[in-house]
Amino acid sequence: MTAQRYANIDGLRAIAALGVMVEHMFGDLLRQTPPAAGPMNAAGDLLVQNVSLGRFGVALFFLISGFVVPFSIGGERPLFQFAVSRVFRLYPALWLALAVLATMAWLAGEPPRAVTVLANMTMAPALFGQPWLSPIYWTLFIELVFYILIALLFSVGRLRHVAVLSILSLALVVATALPVQLRTHGIANLPVQYLGMHLSFLFLGLLLRLWLVEQVPGARIAALTLVLAQIVAVPSVAAFSLARGDNFIMEGLTPVLTAYLLAFVVFLAAVRLDRPRSLLSRIGLISYSMYLFHWTVNVTVYRFLPLTGQIGDIVTMLICTILTLLASWLVYRLVEHPTITLGRAIVLRHGVASRS
Repeated sequence: MTAQRYANIDGLRAIAALGVMVEHMFGDLLRQTPPAAGPMNAAGDLLVQNVSLGRFGVALFFLISGFVVPFSIGGERPLFQFAVSRVFRLYPALWLALAVLATMAWLAGEPPRAVTVLANMTMAPALFGQPWLSPIYWTLFIELVFYILIALLFSVGRLRHVAVLSILSLALVVATALPVQLRTHGIANLPVQYLGMHLSFLFLGLLLRLWLVEQVPGARIAALTLVLAQIVAVPSVAAFSLARGDNFIMEGLTPVLTAYLLAFVVFLAAVRLDRPRSLLSRIGLISYSMYLFHWTVNVTVYRFLPLTGQIGDIVTMLICTILTLLASWLVYRLVEHPTITLGRAIVLRHGVASRS
C-alpha cells in the first residue's frame, strides 16, 4: 500500500476510536444520571436507540485489521516476523493499561487477584476462566484469534485463496446463527457464541482488500455474499440475545444493524476515495492507546466533574477527549513507538542471523 493509503487507513482508525469513546461517554451518562435528567440524557437516548457508535467503531476496527494485518506477513521468516511484530505492537501498551487498572482497583480497596491480572496479560483471560479487568478489552481476544487463523492460512498457502476464505467466513457466521435458531425452535440445545460473527468482519476486511487492492477474481462476489449473510444473521440472533442479556444485541436490533452497515459503507467509501487524511491520520496513530486508556481517563475526570445530564456535560466530555488524546500520545511516544521499533530490530537481527 502507498504511504497515502496508509494515512487513509489511520484516518479510519481515528474515526473508529472516537466512535467507541463517544459511545462509552454517553453510556456513562445514561447510567450515572436519572432518566430525563436533562437535554444530554435525551441526546443519549436518541443516539443509543438509533446507532451503536461503539459497535460501529469495533466493526470498523475489525475491517481495518482484516484489510491490513494479513498482508504484513512476509520476509525470510514470515511467521516468526509476524508473531514478533504483533507481540511488540500490542502487548506492552496493554500491560501498561492493565497496570493502571490494577493500581486504580487497589487504591479503591478492591485489588484484583494475581491470577486475574496474569490471565489478562495473555490477551485471552477467558481461556483461564478469568474476567477482563476492563470489559471494553473484549475485542483484543477476537483479534488474537484472527491472527492465529491467518497465520494458519498462510502456512498452508491459502491466505489469498478466495474460495477458502469465503467458505471459512460464511461458516463463522453460521456457527453463530445456527445454534441460536436450533435453540429457538427447540431442536437442539447447542452452546451459543458470537466469536464467529465478530471474526467474520475481520475476514470481510481481508476479502475487501483482495477485491479493492489485489483485484483477485471472485473477491468482490465473496465479499458481498458475506455482507449479505451478516445482514441476515444479525437479526436472526437479535431476539435471543436481548432475551438472554448477553450483550451482543444490547439496546436493540436497529442500533447494532445500523452500526454494522454504517461501518461497511464508511470503510468502502474511505478506501475508494482515499479519505480521510491530515489530522485524523495523526490521531489514528494513537488510536490503540485511545482504546486502552479512554475509560481510565473518563473515570478520573468524572470524580471531579460528575455527569449531570445537563448541557454542561459537553464540557466534561470534551475534557475527557482532550485528556485521552494527550495520555494516548504520551503512551504512544514512550511505550508503543519504542517497543514497535524494538520488535523491528529483533526481526531484522534474526533475519541477518538466518542468512549468515
